[in-house]
Amino acid sequence: MTTSSDNKTPSAPGPTGDHWNELTATLSPDSKETFAQWLSNDLERLTDELADFSSPRSIRKGLSR
Repeated sequence: MTTSSDNKTPSAPGPTGDHWNELTATLSPDSKETFAQWLSNDLERLTDELADFSSPRSIRKGLSR
């Protein structure tokens, strides 16, 4: 018989460990800045796209939870 302790959700992977540090150490500051800018722009674009699916009512409903 299983118990709730047997069904643990694995933790989300994160940027930890020597392999991550080794990878980021090989990137130039310009590369990191270019990637950060691309990520920021893409996040802004996605936020704008998702705003089309939000209404004042749905936002209030989400905040009330």
